[in-house]
Amino acid sequence: MREREAPESVETVPLSVAQRRFWAAAEPSPGSPVHHLAVEVRLPGAVDERVVRSALGVLAARHGPLRTTVSPDGGGAPVQWVHRRLPLQLRVVELGMIPERDRPGLAGRSAADAARRPFDLAAGPLWRALLLRSPTRGRLHLVAHRLVFDEHSAAVLRAELLEGVTAALAGRAARLPELPLRYADFALRQQDAAERTTGPARTPDVAPLPYDRPHPGAADPRGARREFALPGGAAEVRRAARRAGVAPELVLLAAFAALLHRWGGGTDLLIGVPEAGRPPELRGLIGCFGTVRPLRVRIPADASGGRLLAGVRAAEAQALARRGDGPGPLPGVPSVQAVFGPSAGDASGPPSPRRSAGDGHREGAARCDLALVLEERGGDYLGRFEYRTALFDPGTIDRLLLHWRALLPALLADPDRPLGELPGPR
Repeated sequence: MREREAPESVETVPLSVAQRRFWAAAEPSPGSPVHHLAVEVRLPGAVDERVVRSALGVLAARHGPLRTTVSPDGGGAPVQWVHRRLPLQLRVVELGMIPERDRPGLAGRSAADAARRPFDLAAGPLWRALLLRSPTRGRLHLVAHRLVFDEHSAAVLRAELLEGVTAALAGRAARLPELPLRYADFALRQQDAAERTTGPARTPDVAPLPYDRPHPGAADPRGARREFALPGGAAEVRRAARRAGVAPELVLLAAFAALLHRWGGGTDLLIGVPEAGRPPELRGLIGCFGTVRPLRVRIPADASGGRLLAGVRAAEAQALARRGDGPGPLPGVPSVQAVFGPSAGDASGPPSPRRSAGDGHREGAARCDLALVLEERGGDYLGRFEYRTALFDPGTIDRLLLHWRALLPALLADPDRPLGELPGPR
């Protein structure tokens, strides 16, 4: 049991907007690995445990989220507790005495175990590290909870850790840039902005998706993905985007909203869209930022594809105006997400589709009820539908894919066509 800390060694800070969303998503299943993020760092040479532990200690002292736990305060509201220090969780696996043919298997099992083990959100720390050492090289696997870490944080950690290790090997201090603010300052700034807002934001009355089974009270992270390809579709999307004066991603988002409308009948949709990046003053911080931006899409009666695209453009502008510490609280965690772009699997969202899309359904954790991921490759789109298996059967997702394959080219060919006339379930 960890020794109780003095009150002055812990700072209590409100959750940021992004942390509140992740807390809402994680609370029903706090130990689920779907809320974990793994990072691998290839280290220079066969560094020893002392060097790695020293470099990790510098990072933990520099970034408050690596010393943070999350639990309710005395009033029952979740807050982040920023500790002066928390113990480092570093496990070392020596591969030098293992036969070379057995090393990959042992390394893979060790990394998988580190990624699966649950975190105690109240006790912390909310990250752990695994050092795999061989006679010629070292690799560090770090796993963190998304309440204190995101994909951009992985890039920050990788760069600063390598500088720390290099500096330790050279016997000098790490050369790290000064941070303009702390993550705690960012969260407090958002709290101040929320308190200045008058009136609560109305959550959209989103029509439920046609689930195959009733939605459980607690999120079930078990999921699957259905991969597919759309040969030659990227050029048509770009042409439609130029005609409308918007980014290709908004054309795809409008088509996805049309699909959801035709599929479930919803006219007031909440779709999660990954954030493209951070403001300059936040780029050097480790923490949980707004990786998913809720986008509210209203679909008027008898809307055409063109009118829907105009509505999506307006919704995007409104969401950007309200992002981060802007005015007004944001809606809740979207049950539907969309990830589009030339590298849809990088820091903005889930891992990218493989180069060849198969026809089967593959198991994998799901962070929301349904997600569409599209990545452009050489004029084609590779994509997948990710879904929760507790809610959808594979056959339902197969039918959704058939509708998507038919709806997208029809909408691109005739944007003035009413949505009710587009291909869809009858």
